[in-house]
Amino acid sequence: MRAWLKEKRIEAGATMDEMASGLNISTAYYSMIESGERQKKMDITLASKLATIFGMTLSEVVKLEEA
Repeated sequence: MRAWLKEKRIEAGATMDEMASGLNISTAYYSMIESGERQKKMDITLASKLATIFGMTLSEVVKLEEA
């Protein structure tokens, strides 16, 4: 599970539907990313989009992903 991703989403006050829409993916796929079932090794495109959504640097997202 990507606890950091769920925490950031909740801090941002976003639902899974809103996150999926912002990433231009289905809600089901976003849910699988958050739970760790998909994108086991997060690709740079997704990491970059998440950084933008959360107002973070790509480096911060990578560090969270590696933790």
